[in-house]
Amino acid sequence: MRNKSAASLEAAFLAARYTVHAPCGDIMLKIGRHSAGLAALMAAKGWNSLALITAYNPHARPRDAQANAFAQEDLRQAAEALSLPCLAGCNSAPDGGEPVEPTVAIAEISLAQAQALAARFGQLALVYADAGAIPKLIWV
Repeated sequence: MRNKSAASLEAAFLAARYTVHAPCGDIMLKIGRHSAGLAALMAAKGWNSLALITAYNPHARPRDAQANAFAQEDLRQAAEALSLPCLAGCNSAPDGGEPVEPTVAIAEISLAQAQALAARFGQLALVYADAGAIPKLIWV
C-alpha cells in the first residue's frame, strides 16, 4: 500500500490544471479527460504525441525561485535541442491559482524520451497525450 504522502501527491497531480499556450489560445487539460482543443491542435499540426514537463521543484520539494527559473531555462534549451516542436505551458492548482509552474510542451516526443528528460530534471511525473488527446499522468 502506498503511504499517505504519496497518495496526497498523486491526488494533487491528478487534480492539477495543465495548460498549453497554443497559437489558437490556451488549452486547458485535465488528466484522463479527452481534450477537443488538444485533439484539434494535434490534428492541425500532424502531431501524434505531446508531453508537458517542468523543471520546477524537483522531487516535489520546493526550492527558491531563481533555482527554478534557471532549471526551467535549461529544460527549455534541452527540449529545443531535440529539434521537436515546443510550446510553453503551465501547471497550476485546480482553480488556476498558485502555485503556477511553467512547463515545456514537447510535440512528437516518445514516451521514453519524455520520461528520460523528466528524470534528468528530477521530476516525479509528467503529462503525456498520444493521438487520442487524453492526457495521462506518467510516473517517472
